[in-house]
Amino acid sequence: MRHQMIDKPVFNALGVLLEFLATPDEVADAVCLIRGEIPPGVVVPLHSHRDPEIFYILEGSLEVFQSNQLSSGWNTLGVGDVATIPGNVHHALRNSSSVPVTSVTVTKSGLYEFFREVAQPFDPNQPPAPPTAEARQKLFAIAAKHGYWLASREENAEVGLALT
Repeated sequence: MRHQMIDKPVFNALGVLLEFLATPDEVADAVCLIRGEIPPGVVVPLHSHRDPEIFYILEGSLEVFQSNQLSSGWNTLGVGDVATIPGNVHHALRNSSSVPVTSVTVTKSGLYEFFREVAQPFDPNQPPAPPTAEARQKLFAIAAKHGYWLASREENAEVGLALT
């Protein structure tokens, strides 16, 4: 991760790099702060979970899809922009640009625990590779365990995401 300000381990969660800046244990509450880096071309497919997420963009340009009772669609966020995603709202993220997107995310302990189960230690000497079939199966099992909804390939295609 670029511009790393504190010395915390970096993890790879299916192509998204995560650094847990403040964990629920550290703050003695159900909140956490995560720095994330989404490399160019990486997509976080359509999904939902109970915990809300607040994204603050530090670098780059992030496309965020949200669908709720009032509206649905993609918005592009730049440096200094904020996306607020309430719990149980279908959403997706993508970096269509040629540079990484860096953001900080505020969320709750449930999503932190999910990320800790899915993410693997990041080796900066190994370029991130697309997730394997085994990694995807592990993701589906962990998502089910946490009660998360993951969209099908067809549902992702309906919002403009072509998954490989």
